[in-house]
Amino acid sequence: MTLPSLTRRRYFLITAFIIIGVFAWSPWLTDSNAVSAVIEDLGGPDQEYNYLGEIIPVGDIPKNVVRVPFGTLVYFPGEAMYIVTFWGWVL
Repeated sequence: MTLPSLTRRRYFLITAFIIIGVFAWSPWLTDSNAVSAVIEDLGGPDQEYNYLGEIIPVGDIPKNVVRVPFGTLVYFPGEAMYIVTFWGWVL
């Protein structure tokens, strides 16, 4: 192998790792964006939800947000967990 091909391969690998790192970090997916995506997926803040045996609006449920690679976990303590991916889908 010649030196230019090694350098080209090294630049390609570094670029690929940077792109994967940015997607894993997903700085555009803030905690408030993730919570908003889950609320809208459930029908809006006024939609009723059975939380721990009580019917309350989704907007009033306590929410915890945990950052994970390639997305965010939004969970209602003791009840449910939703995954918001880096492209905005709610699973």
